[in-house]
Amino acid sequence: MKKTPLVATINDLSGYGHCALTVAMPILSVMGFQCCPLPTAILSNHTGYESYFFQDFTANMPDYLAEWRKLELNFAAVYTGFLGSEQQADVVGSFIHDVKSQAGEKQPLIFVDPVLGDNGKPYNTCTPEICESMKKLVRMADVITPNITEACLLLNRDYCGERIDETAALKLVKELASLGSAQVVLTGVRSKAGMLANLAFDAEQNHFYWVEEPAVEPYYNGAGDVFSAVLCGSLLAGLDMQSALEKSAFFVYLAAKDTAAAGSPVRDGLMYEKYLKML
Repeated sequence: MKKTPLVATINDLSGYGHCALTVAMPILSVMGFQCCPLPTAILSNHTGYESYFFQDFTANMPDYLAEWRKLELNFAAVYTGFLGSEQQADVVGSFIHDVKSQAGEKQPLIFVDPVLGDNGKPYNTCTPEICESMKKLVRMADVITPNITEACLLLNRDYCGERIDETAALKLVKELASLGSAQVVLTGVRSKAGMLANLAFDAEQNHFYWVEEPAVEPYYNGAGDVFSAVLCGSLLAGLDMQSALEKSAFFVYLAAKDTAAAGSPVRDGLMYEKYLKML
C-alpha cells in the first residue's frame, strides 16, 4: 500500500470561521492527502470579526521546520496562504528550496495563494515589503491563485475593479505569468452579470482555461481558501487544469448556495461540510 502523500500547508489557523488551515485540512484529507499544517499565526477567529485573539508565529517557524527536517519528510506539495511578515516569506522560501532540493526527479507541486487583499483593498498586514516578499514566492511557484485585488498588488498597478471583461482578464493573467509562475489562476472574475468566473493561464503551453458558475450573493469570507484547497488537491490527484477548475468552482458554488439559503453570516464562511464526500 502506498503511503499517503504529504502536503505542507502554510497558513493561519483560526479556531472559528471557515478559512485558511481549518478549510485546507479537511478538504485535502478527504481528497487523499495528509495535510501537514504550519501556522503562520494563531487566531481565536479570523480578523473579519470585531475582536479576536491573535498570536504571530514568526519566531517559532524556524524551530518548527527544523523538526520537520529531522524527520526527513518528503512532501508531494507545498501550499502557502497567509503570510504575516516578510520574515515569514523568507522562511517559507528557504523551506520550499529545501523541499525541492531533496525531492529528486519527482518535484513537488509548489502552490502559492498570495493572500494580500480583497475588494480593492490590501489587508492591514499587507505592507509593501510583504508584497515584494510574496513576489519571490510567486517566482518559485508552479501555480498561483490571486484574486483581482491581489493581481493588481503583485503587478504594482491601480485596482481595476471586480467587473472586468474577458479581454482584460486574459491580459491580467498573462502579465501575472511574467512574474515567474508556471500557471496562473485568477479567481472571482465578474465579466458577466450573474456569473462568477475563474480563469487560468498555462505559460508553457500558452493556453487559457475559463470556468463560470452562477454568482451567489453575498460573497463569503474564506470562499477563496475553499476554492484554492480543492484546486490544489485536484491538481495533486492528477486532474488537468480545466477539470480541476470545474471541480473547484462547482464545489464553491454548491456550498455558497446552501450557505446563502441558511442565512449564515458572511464572516462565518461557507458551510461546505456536507459536500466533502463529493471530493
